[in-house]
Amino acid sequence: MIIKQIPVWTQRRKMIDLCVKPAIAATFVAALLIITWPVPSGYGEEQFSVSGVTEPIKDITLSTSVAGRISTIFVKEGDRVKKGDCLLTLDKRLEELEVKRRKLIWESKAEVNAAFEKVTTLKSLLESTRKLFESTKSVSEEELQKKELEYKVQVGELHRLEIAEKREKIEYEMALEQLHKRSLRSPIDGIITEVLLDEGESCEERQPLIHVVDTGKCLLVCNVEEKVGRTLRKGQSVDLKIQTGSKFVPKKGTIIFVSPVVDPASSLLVVKARFENRDGKVRPGVGGAMLLAVP
Repeated sequence: MIIKQIPVWTQRRKMIDLCVKPAIAATFVAALLIITWPVPSGYGEEQFSVSGVTEPIKDITLSTSVAGRISTIFVKEGDRVKKGDCLLTLDKRLEELEVKRRKLIWESKAEVNAAFEKVTTLKSLLESTRKLFESTKSVSEEELQKKELEYKVQVGELHRLEIAEKREKIEYEMALEQLHKRSLRSPIDGIITEVLLDEGESCEERQPLIHVVDTGKCLLVCNVEEKVGRTLRKGQSVDLKIQTGSKFVPKKGTIIFVSPVVDPASSLLVVKARFENRDGKVRPGVGGAMLLAVP
């Protein structure tokens, strides 16, 4: 009886094949299960999923256009705010006084009213003098010309004062605008997620102060192959799977953007789908997937 001896390296190779090949096969099957989704009724023969990340449709960091010391903060993190709500104010005592001063100057009509009355009086005298000159010659032509000159000078003065009044109104509105810049208001309905400074601290111009997010509508941002991107269009409805806790929930989305350019590094293009999140179950920043028909 002859016993054939198998070399050690051959035995090891067979053992590796027995261990590795099933693992590779299992991984491949798992990948297929992840990539290929069951097809609901009404769709094509096959679908696949593209993973992405969710984002709030409105995510804003607010700042003031002027520097100053923070006087009052009216909100805290987690508060819901409406568009136009005042979030904080800077110290504005000087600006308030300037607005009052400019308003008093603008609303003072004494000079304009006096000039108007004087124009009315001189016009009446001029007309009377002209009638006398033309009918009885009881006044000289020189006197008539003098009245005409006085009237024209006063009309010019009234016009100057009216222009000055318009300038004063503009200066008052400018002072009012400077006062408004001392208050920070929310441009959207949303939730305060971060307050970066405290009352009493000084801030610089354009320094981030408050972060506001609107999570009522969100985006799923995905990167897809160029051949897939060609099958998508703005306004198209798509099925989404969005992570909420340990599970994924279905959402109906609408494609709002398909990038016209491909990233040369990855050969992928960006696609964005908007979906409703009024219940707040989805917290933007979690993962999700877009279900697409196989091209």
